[in-house]
Amino acid sequence: MVSKLKKLSSEDLDNISDFFASVVEKKIFSQVKSQKEILAMDININIDYNDETEQLDIDANVDIDTDELSDLSDEIINEVIDESYLELDEYINENFRE
Repeated sequence: MVSKLKKLSSEDLDNISDFFASVVEKKIFSQVKSQKEILAMDININIDYNDETEQLDIDANVDIDTDELSDLSDEIINEVIDESYLELDEYINENFRE
């Protein structure tokens, strides 16, 4: 059984958001042959934390522009985000559980 989340401060939420964004970014860059393929990338992390229920919802949205030679597809980006959630779960379990 997974222990429950501790009460999260706004600093905790910022740390979780920053960690998740960096994991997503790192994994996306690992999918391309050259970082130059990515012309622009915007990673938005939305965190919704309910203090009373201690429910944490995190959504990642990646807006990315690649050059025309890039093989990076929406499907690959979605797989990367799914994989990133696994790392995020580990991070939260190690740092924010009682």
